[in-house]
Parts: sequence; structure tokens; C-alpha cells
Amino acid sequence: MTSLREYVSRYDRGRRGLAIAGAYALLVLLVAAYVEISTRLAADSQGLEGIYLFIVTAPSSLLVMLLPVAGVLPSEVYLALLVGVGLLQAWVLWLLTRGRRVAHHPRQPG
Repeated sequence: MTSLREYVSRYDRGRRGLAIAGAYALLVLLVAAYVEISTRLAADSQGLEGIYLFIVTAPSSLLVMLLPVAGVLPSEVYLALLVGVGLLQAWVLWLLTRGRRVAHHPRQPG
């Protein structure tokens, strides 16, 4: 099984790409957790915390807003859909920032 370090070393800018894409994916997950917790625990919450998730996952969240699912799907499914497009954007960031594949990536003994 390939470790994360070996997989990242296959690309000439793999570490930088992992840092950028990983930080963005972590940001999406943290904002989604904040939105979920704050809307559940605060009795007087109007759900405006979800705007943060729209901002973090833009521009894909703008495309999700165009889907006719706002009144049909429960809020949990809609939240999962936004998190999914945010993680999809993180994967695209990884593809764009990792660079080219190195012909002979260095293998570590072990």
C-alpha cells in the first residue's frame, strides 16, 4: 500500500498541492461543522450561518443554488450536497496544483 508521502512525491509540486487542497478541504469541513452545530444548538438561530458555507464553497455553491432542490430536499441533504461540491473543488485544486508527474519519483526504504 502506498503511503501519502510516496504518493505526493510522485509529482513535482506535490507537497504544495497537498497543502493547498488539504487546507481547503479542511476549511470546508470545519465551516460545515460550524454551520451544523450552530444551527442545532442555538435556539434563536435563523440559519444565516449557512452563508459562510456558500462563501467558502463558491463558485460551485452558486451552481447548486440553481438546482430546483431548495424546498424539496431536507436541510441535512442540502448541507451534504454543499460539502460534497466543496470537497470536489478541493480535488480539482489538487489536480491543478500538484504539477506534473515525475518520471522517477524517489522511493524511501522501508
